[in-house]
Amino acid sequence: MKKNRLLFLSILMLAAFTLAFGFQASSAVSESFGDPKAIRGGQLNLNTPEFPKSFNYYVNGALDAHEVFAFVYDTLLEWNPTSLEYSPLLAKSWNISADKKEFTFTLDPRAKWADGRPVTTADVQFTYDTIMNPKNLTSVQRMAMGRFTPPQVVDKYTIKFKAKNVHFKNMEVLAGLNVLPKHRFAGKDFNRAFNMNLPAGSGPYMLSEVKEGRYYVMARNKKYWAASFPQHKGMYNFDRIKIRVIADTAAFEAFKKGDFDIYQGISAKDWVTRTHVKPFQNHWIIKQKVYNYSPQGFTGMAFNQRLPIFQDRRVRLAICHLIDRKTILDKITFNQYQPLTSYFPSLYGSDPSNPLIGYDSTKAKQLLKEAGYTRLDKDGYLINPKGQRMEFTISYQGESLEKHLTLIKETCRQAGVKVNLELLSWATLLKKVDEFKFEAALFAWTGTLFEDPEQLWHSKHANESGSSNLPGYKNPEVDRLIDSLPPIFDVAQRKSIMKKIDALIYQDVPYALFWGANYNRVLYKNIFGMPRTVFTKYGEGIIEIISYWWIDPAKEKRYREAVRRNRALPGVPEEIYYDRITGKK
Repeated sequence: MKKNRLLFLSILMLAAFTLAFGFQASSAVSESFGDPKAIRGGQLNLNTPEFPKSFNYYVNGALDAHEVFAFVYDTLLEWNPTSLEYSPLLAKSWNISADKKEFTFTLDPRAKWADGRPVTTADVQFTYDTIMNPKNLTSVQRMAMGRFTPPQVVDKYTIKFKAKNVHFKNMEVLAGLNVLPKHRFAGKDFNRAFNMNLPAGSGPYMLSEVKEGRYYVMARNKKYWAASFPQHKGMYNFDRIKIRVIADTAAFEAFKKGDFDIYQGISAKDWVTRTHVKPFQNHWIIKQKVYNYSPQGFTGMAFNQRLPIFQDRRVRLAICHLIDRKTILDKITFNQYQPLTSYFPSLYGSDPSNPLIGYDSTKAKQLLKEAGYTRLDKDGYLINPKGQRMEFTISYQGESLEKHLTLIKETCRQAGVKVNLELLSWATLLKKVDEFKFEAALFAWTGTLFEDPEQLWHSKHANESGSSNLPGYKNPEVDRLIDSLPPIFDVAQRKSIMKKIDALIYQDVPYALFWGANYNRVLYKNIFGMPRTVFTKYGEGIIEIISYWWIDPAKEKRYREAVRRNRALPGVPEEIYYDRITGKK
């Protein structure tokens, strides 16, 4: 199972707990984030199963949009990937008031847009106004920025934000704000004008070419104003990044043929059964599992509780009992995953979380009987006293999921539950979910180090179009606990409350949780230089690779020669453990 591409503002990056108390002004410069020995140049070739519906991340809160947007538009601050301490970027210094409500940022006068114009507080103000404009499709970002009153522009380079309330995420939200160039966005339809193009920004790359439905290219911003920053030494090494659309079902063969360079979306079955051929045996392709501290999210099937069929907890719980996870994990995922028993798996580490809702058709049938589904119709499906069949449709994206869902469909059929499967494009699935026009939908959510459950679980977002509360979940006690979190800066105290929230949500069964892994898989051509830990302490994915990897000319030459002569290359460890390599946690 691949990670879902849905992402939202509060998980752009993670602020360090120690800096949550950073009341004093700061402008500290970090050491190099990248490898000083990195070599610049070359084209990185990547794949995506589906073309983004929009590159405007503020409108399309999806990971494929973020993977472009984040490199085109710099944030006010950036983070050390190991310590999570803030470093200057667009803002050269910042100050947090003693009451934790006022945040002052002073922009770096050297900060420039790609066209040479200076980045000013007018751009920051414009970005805030754009997000907060109710006519714009920015509801997720508006939720976070809505914590602040309109900013006060002090001068061309100084701006103040005042929070309505103390919140442990306030600094993170502001620091991670991707600032837009007012002179390129103003006066245009923000919801439509930038779907397939992005004006050049202040970041290290530009969206240089788009062939809708086929591929898109990011090219290095040769005038990147912060290229000489000490922390950027060894970063942003590729001249071009080309991302081609290749269907999930064809991706492995395309990768093996050399159509793209790095593959993370490989299925568990292919990982186990198809990586023992010559390119892997000869180490032309490297296969690695990386164990680090990247936060684990969750994958599952959201039940739309706005519909009568799923308003009864017994029905939702019954469906969970009809998912034969053991068979799926044994036969389809080859035991590469573990069943999920939490909506916040990273809270627990190796400790147990909630009891597993295991496969139990007898219990499922009893629950459905208690919910009123007592008779069978002529086709052998359960019906209630109104003659309504126990039937629902699972909407999903990704052909690789078909076998998993077909098995679920069959175990449900055996219990008298009719399940229909609806394979959709990503854009269509999002639209359907945003408009609540779904019955059950398969989604996955990325995790964060410091969880803020409001967006996914607070009842005030249950009926907001485009919100992250997909099931329409409502629980007054969960609301109360969520509302207690914002002023708490103590990580241990927040963690304790989060476990209570998790237990309550788990009991309510808004999703049928699936399975997950505590590592990240990656396949890549043996031509790259990279951090010795492969990914940084908390990192994974394409943003990490674009930021920290590079094409090593010597390795590339050696690779081509080995393939030409049909010779093996030296191997590397198949499992990478961050702690073992660094000697520290």
